[in-house]
Amino acid sequence: MKLTLAKMILAFVFSVLIYLLLFAITFLVEAVLHLEALSVGLVLENLKIYFLDGVGVFFAISPIIALVARMKKGYWLALVFAEIYSFAGLFASMSQQLKTVYPMTAVFNISGYYNANMFQVLIGVVILMVCVILSLLILKGLNRKTK
Repeated sequence: MKLTLAKMILAFVFSVLIYLLLFAITFLVEAVLHLEALSVGLVLENLKIYFLDGVGVFFAISPIIALVARMKKGYWLALVFAEIYSFAGLFASMSQQLKTVYPMTAVFNISGYYNANMFQVLIGVVILMVCVILSLLILKGLNRKTK
């Protein structure tokens, strides 16, 4: 269980760091090409969006990570599930109703990447909390299984 918890923490840290790296690359390119168009407010707003995307993406995919930890040698099945999950996001983003409740697009509603009203943001927070609770339930089952 401790190893699984360490993996989850490491996945969270890497998720946030990858999005912050993406922000840094985007910022550097914009600074080189359009330095005069950058303002402190714009940079901080985008930093917030990228940071929340990193946190939210981890929460959205945490059930998949927990499922992989639960399945012995189930990495290929988890990869297939993750591909289907991400591919479904393409279709979910086309529908306003699905965009609100699909975990990956809910992340973009919460972070401010998509224009969303307060109701859509609150639904997104609830959806991500459901993902976290589902992950905890899967991991709790893993803890019982190892005893």
